[in-house]
Amino acid sequence: MLNYYAWGVIADLDGKSVHIGGEEVQHALMSRYLARRGYKVTSLVGDFGQRPLEQVAGVQVRKTFALRAGVPGLRFFAPRVSSTWAALKAADADVYYASCAGAMVGVMAAFCRRHKRRFVFRIASDADCSPATLMVGNPRDRMLYHYGLRRADAILAQTRKQADLLMQHYGLEARVAGMFSDLPDSVRTLGERATDLLWLANMRSMKRPAWFLDVVRESPGLRCAMAGGAHPDEAALYEQVRDGAAALPNLRFHGQVKFGTTRELFADARIFINTSSFEGFPNTYLQAWANGVPVIATFDPDGMIASKGLGVAVANAGAAAVQARALLDSPAEWAACSARCRAYAVSRLSPDTVSAPYLAAMVPA
Repeated sequence: MLNYYAWGVIADLDGKSVHIGGEEVQHALMSRYLARRGYKVTSLVGDFGQRPLEQVAGVQVRKTFALRAGVPGLRFFAPRVSSTWAALKAADADVYYASCAGAMVGVMAAFCRRHKRRFVFRIASDADCSPATLMVGNPRDRMLYHYGLRRADAILAQTRKQADLLMQHYGLEARVAGMFSDLPDSVRTLGERATDLLWLANMRSMKRPAWFLDVVRESPGLRCAMAGGAHPDEAALYEQVRDGAAALPNLRFHGQVKFGTTRELFADARIFINTSSFEGFPNTYLQAWANGVPVIATFDPDGMIASKGLGVAVANAGAAAVQARALLDSPAEWAACSARCRAYAVSRLSPDTVSAPYLAAMVPA
């Protein structure tokens, strides 16, 4: 399994020295689950100062390269490709797995073809499913991604929409696979929670964090919290949001937090707000529902929020503020929605249920 930034979640780092996003969380949760099931799992990650080989929760973690090492213009080949190829070989696995569009999808596919190993790829965002929306700017990297995508032995998608887009734009089939998430033993009542509105994501333009600041301004009587770190490509946006948050007395700005800390943030939240323009399938939705937290969002994957009553799908920040106040003003309605969220999580998020399509792709009958 390959994810350069996953060490941040595996080691529960604070995110100041390593980017942590949803795919890093999925990588860590999935690798731990497979190890518990008795599979020998190797996780390939970047070099963040850890030992060359680590054992964490039954998973062998092998580092590759420091993400800024090498000479600009040449570092793609050495150390990036050379180190990754060596790590893939050292892992000596029967099946290789990656997610997220990028050049290393092609590198892993080429390795697997040469060594006759199985390669499984999972779509991480709606943007990965079309050349027009692909968030990979370098022509070389786009070419390698397309090469790898077309040579995967199996492709998994987070939603039916992604599978349809992949077929439409690439003529490739994908099976829908759910996402891994922690499931706490119990959840708190409305009165036991101290945060009315929670926003948590990486600070990227597509996440529209400034929209949440608008929600907070329109909700002066609500206690709000915001967490998330700077994306490597958008450091200025993080600073703008941080400064804007400082001017709002009813908003607590946490900045980057450890993944372990997010558990308490969701346990203490009454409503989770998402303001993204597009996503894949947000880990934060799963964390919210597992904790009985309704989601009010501008992105509704496969229409699940609306159709299953797991919160409210909205079009803009103003509507999010209105719907949040309405839900909090009706404790009975909030409790009913919270119960639906928790029931959905209990029925759909068990590791055995989530893992089934992954195992079918990795170990075909």
